[in-house]
Amino acid sequence: GKSAISNDGMNTIKAAAAALAANASEKVGITGYTDKTGNADANAALAKDRALNVRDALKGAGVADDRITMQPPVFVEAGKDGADAQARRVEIKAL
Repeated sequence: GKSAISNDGMNTIKAAAAALAANASEKVGITGYTDKTGNADANAALAKDRALNVRDALKGAGVADDRITMQPPVFVEAGKDGADAQARRVEIKAL
């Protein structure tokens, strides 16, 4: 139920920002994921909040807003290896 970015997450964001700085034409899409346990509306809002936090962190690292596209939240049955915790994530993908 948290949307805060972990230290590992911040390292990933810094790496993504560095990659974007090295390629001025590159753009990224940000998608928040959540599992299907609990209230669907609350999960969608949490996935969105997590994705917005990642967007804001990228912007704080110098990535221009027009290089970031927000994608709608995605619900998954379970994450990698069946772990619900893996389903609760944000992905940054090159577009």
